[in-house]
Amino acid sequence: MDNPDELPFVADAPAAPTPPVVPATGRSFQASAGIQGRQFAEQCDTLLAHLGFELRGRRVLAEVGVEIDQEAVSPTGTVVWFEYKGSIQGNRPGLRRTDTMKKAIANGALLRALDEPAPYVVITSHLPEAGSGAAMLATASGLGYLADVVCLYDPASTVRLKRW
Repeated sequence: MDNPDELPFVADAPAAPTPPVVPATGRSFQASAGIQGRQFAEQCDTLLAHLGFELRGRRVLAEVGVEIDQEAVSPTGTVVWFEYKGSIQGNRPGLRRTDTMKKAIANGALLRALDEPAPYVVITSHLPEAGSGAAMLATASGLGYLADVVCLYDPASTVRLKRW
């Protein structure tokens, strides 16, 4: 043993006890997701207010069937529509879930059908790292469906919110 602080491997040492696996019911999963969604929305609202946005709340655009999480007016007077997609737990939080990504993209595409749509910005907890999610995001951004996608936990990303 070269390092005196290193413990020798003992093959017969008992393994640490494994905690029991308790299957989550659909109901408790849904409740947890709802709580996390509300917490994430509060964090997004706090950031926007800190940056000087006037928060107007949810807005339903019935003519295209889209509900916006937050309509806000920037310090320069620009109305911006925000959608929040995030959580702090789970295997694929935020926009790492392709179904979540598809919903944000679909909303952005539908909003473009309006005569004078406001910039549509998605605030997320996690961006896709690669694969189909990243490809969808790049394509939707290139088509102008999303004015921006901002990762709440990345200061270099959140600074872009000041451009509105």
